[in-house]
Amino acid sequence: MCKSSPAVSVVIPVYNCGDMLRQCLDSIKNQSLENFEVIIVNHSSTDNSPEIAREFSEIDNRFKLVENTGTGGAGSNRNMGVELAKGEYISFIDGDDRIDESFLEKLYKAAKQNDADIAVCGFYYYFLNTKKTERDAPPPEKVFDRDEALSCLLKDKYMRFFLWNKLWKRTLFTQNNIKIPDMYYEDAVVTPRLFYYAERIVSLNYCGYYYTRSFSKYTEVKMTAQRANDYVNTIPMIRLFLEEQGCYEKFKGSFRTHIFHVYFAVPFVVRQSSPENKKPNRENIRAARAKIRLCCKVSFDKLRAYDLDKPVIE
Repeated sequence: MCKSSPAVSVVIPVYNCGDMLRQCLDSIKNQSLENFEVIIVNHSSTDNSPEIAREFSEIDNRFKLVENTGTGGAGSNRNMGVELAKGEYISFIDGDDRIDESFLEKLYKAAKQNDADIAVCGFYYYFLNTKKTERDAPPPEKVFDRDEALSCLLKDKYMRFFLWNKLWKRTLFTQNNIKIPDMYYEDAVVTPRLFYYAERIVSLNYCGYYYTRSFSKYTEVKMTAQRANDYVNTIPMIRLFLEEQGCYEKFKGSFRTHIFHVYFAVPFVVRQSSPENKKPNRENIRAARAKIRLCCKVSFDKLRAYDLDKPVIE
């Protein structure tokens, strides 16, 4: 049973996860680390997700179901979980994913032994259409300082822009007033902030997270214009944060990798969203790439005054 102060708080945002939620919660219940709590934040599910979550909360007092009655999405669900969390560290797990039975223990022990604010491991892709897994290359066994880890993150090297294959010291959120934005690709916006405030990051040469995809690493089940615009907006949002901290020039070279990825992925993203778009693909691609170039070249003051909410992909 969970002690009064759990080692880890597991935060799970839930929206219509169906029976995959049961697999997720089973994988957490069977963890080798026992001292944890699970905060399941349900938001407007219309399937059996709340009943499955309630079932676990009734038989295991480490599990708690809460309802988010607001208008936000996964970001506000995670923020609610962070506010309720009592653990020294936080793990974010999506309701349709699962974890290896030693995931929490290995990351927690590595974090404690190395006095790290963040612990990172590798992961597997799990494809629903084939029921097969594909291993992503795990990071090296290493302790990083802040600058080296943030540089690797911005390069998408070892660290990756994901909230879920990591343990985060809860004070990174609470002491720095970090909130997860309600947008698509929110991981890419918030992880650089968390890494910036971390003094030490440890990585494990181990894959312990199973990330569910429908049929491809890169193709979304439903790409919308809003989703495509949010993808482009990760660039100015990251740059604005780095500029505000006075370290943009230091990390500018590493950040170019993310800019490169987004710039050359734009045609693929736009074509996925094309069924609902008003403008032709070519026009949307041109507008998105123009915004990316603009957000990289303008001064900090001009970028700060720029209306990021105005869509360029329509």
